[in-house]
Amino acid sequence: MQEVRRFYPFFPAVSARVREDFLWEGYAFHRGTPVLLDLYGTNHDSLLWEDADDFKPERFRSNSPSPYCFIPQGPGDPHVNHRCPGEGVAVALMSVAARFLARTLQYEVPEQDLSITWDRLPALPRSHFVMRNVRITM
Repeated sequence: MQEVRRFYPFFPAVSARVREDFLWEGYAFHRGTPVLLDLYGTNHDSLLWEDADDFKPERFRSNSPSPYCFIPQGPGDPHVNHRCPGEGVAVALMSVAARFLARTLQYEVPEQDLSITWDRLPALPRSHFVMRNVRITM
């Protein structure tokens, strides 16, 4: 599930305004300046992720990445940083959905275009996600 969040972020970027003046790596940020955090770019950065453009669910089996390099919903701690406070709810809902898809349904997934289109938010794969011959299996 974490690899889905890394590879297909809900939003490509988040924005904020600088709260107080600070200097970071030689760059001055002034209070009130709008800033943008590239979620998609960070989660696909080859300096942070081996085979960054490959979908590899196994990468999270034994790896707990930093909350500043794995930023599907913003960086850091949601209590003190610009990370989405609803992230826990989003992860819980994804877990329920994944269990439902894996244990309750049978379906076929045809060939489709899962590349991301950024012309709408939330970002969706071009084909959305198509399933055929969906059946409940109880």
